[in-house]
Amino acid sequence: MSKNEPDLSYLEGVKILIKKPPIYKSVCNTFGIKDPNACFTFGDTIYNPTGIDIPEEMIEHEKLHMEQQHHNKKGAALWWGKFLRDPEFRLDQEARAYAVQYDVVCERVKDRNQRHRYMHIYAMSLSSPLYGNMTSYTVAMHLLRKFSKTLR
Repeated sequence: MSKNEPDLSYLEGVKILIKKPPIYKSVCNTFGIKDPNACFTFGDTIYNPTGIDIPEEMIEHEKLHMEQQHHNKKGAALWWGKFLRDPEFRLDQEARAYAVQYDVVCERVKDRNQRHRYMHIYAMSLSSPLYGNMTSYTVAMHLLRKFSKTLR
């Protein structure tokens, strides 16, 4: 890798498809959203239906979901079934993944005000319609702080 090329080593071994995941319709129906601009992990694959740029911290978020789903389709089907019907489970899984995302950001961002802005963005996302308005902003902030290794 030359000095001018970005370090994309975090993508090694990660399969990303520009298509809708098998659970796409169920997610949209459950949360009453149409064509979310988001990525979805199913088993060992990240699905990126709209082809958005996926930064390193989001890849790490999705890698945690791969672990939670045991890197296979059976684990993914069980995980998604529970994720869609159980808001407490969904909140736990997403709060942990956003905390990982935050920790990755903090590896390169040292300014505390910028770090707080990221924490705010992640808490807003956790408490948004994308996840069925499953929690408040305040609870989301608390959980991010609880699960973040940077803040321990």
